[in-house]
Amino acid sequence: MKDFSLSSFARRQRKLWFGDRRAFTLIELLVVIAIIGVLAALLLPVLSRARESARTISCMSNLHQIALASVTYSMDSNGHLPSFRNWLYTTKVGDLTTGKLFPYLNSKPVYMCATDRTQLSAKNRPRTSQSGSTSSGFGGRNATRDYSYAMNCGICHATDLSAFIEPTRTMLYMEGNMGPTDYSGQVGPAMVSQSLAYRHNKRGHLVMADLHVAKMNKREYALVERTKRFWFPTDNTSGPGGLQMFGNLK
Repeated sequence: MKDFSLSSFARRQRKLWFGDRRAFTLIELLVVIAIIGVLAALLLPVLSRARESARTISCMSNLHQIALASVTYSMDSNGHLPSFRNWLYTTKVGDLTTGKLFPYLNSKPVYMCATDRTQLSAKNRPRTSQSGSTSSGFGGRNATRDYSYAMNCGICHATDLSAFIEPTRTMLYMEGNMGPTDYSGQVGPAMVSQSLAYRHNKRGHLVMADLHVAKMNKREYALVERTKRFWFPTDNTSGPGGLQMFGNLK
């Protein structure tokens, strides 16, 4: 008598569908692993670029918020921007919550670029960035850096926005190429860091006095950093104590 039980039927069906196929051989397994490795190699750069694109957008937003906060501050200060000396901090080096601008932002993360944070936390972070040597602080202003954007110290004698001659060409803040302990909060044509940090696919961000955010590569920045109007909003190119800071600017 034939066996028509469910288990017997299932065995016959399984044999019909799959035959006597055994488990994966070692070669087949290695082929599958190789294919997964190739797919991962193709996808990881794409994911990395997508992640950096998100960081780029966040960085540009941070700069724009800082510029807007500066303009809001000026509305409460007879049209004057905060000083390059105290915009970042006032009473304690390393505590940006004491800065003149913090009440208008009320957020510490806004001061930091996500890519910069990642680079600072890396154990094998480079001593310098692509733009050259970094600044390690100015005038004893050294503390663990928890900000990425620095103010143009060339506006020290012209904080009144209404006096800016060409706002579209004068920089307010930028991603400065600063060392991990530089708490000066400044970039300028002399004495402090003069370089832009190219963190985002070999480009860096700046916000100009008309509040537009610019993205520049090394070649583009080299052209503007040599001009007086980039650093000085008026024809007064002197620094503290009347020190001439323009050097070989055009």
